[in-house]
Amino acid sequence: MEQVVILQKLRSEIGDAVKPYLNSDDELLSRLEEAVGDYSKYRPRRIKANLTLVPGSTVFPLPADCQTWVSGLEDYEVLSNALYLEQPVLSPVTVPFVYLGDHVLQTIPDRDISILFDFIMWKHYEAVVSEGAEISGLKLGKGLDIKFDNFDELNKAAERRKNSYINRVTRPLGGGT
Repeated sequence: MEQVVILQKLRSEIGDAVKPYLNSDDELLSRLEEAVGDYSKYRPRRIKANLTLVPGSTVFPLPADCQTWVSGLEDYEVLSNALYLEQPVLSPVTVPFVYLGDHVLQTIPDRDISILFDFIMWKHYEAVVSEGAEISGLKLGKGLDIKFDNFDELNKAAERRKNSYINRVTRPLGGGT
């Protein structure tokens, strides 16, 4: 799904679909990036990569998005997201391997975008309740008006979205890692 479409859907979800917007695109993208980061902890993507070992070095960093390697590095020492050699190689060597890595927004399956929205709305509701400042100007979407006497309702909405997010993102998927 294209970023523009995701932003439109998110604006609709948070009740900020009419100009002038309360949230800039950058603010919404920041929220999406936070959601993608958390999502990646539960559902990392499986990535095939090559690591080129070159003469003169004994330390080779793994990709920045690497959470853990799955296969291909069994014959090497891997610590703190880097491969270590006892002795440098004499000529370049390419080592193919598979790792579990972080997502970016473009790699999230379309079917899982709503899971990101659950995360964002959970955090949004929690922030409204915890901050309590300038609440009269915030839009919450889904028919929730902000009043000083509806914090219980907002807490319940936050808990529902949190539970929905956790239940959905931790649901086992078919196949192995």
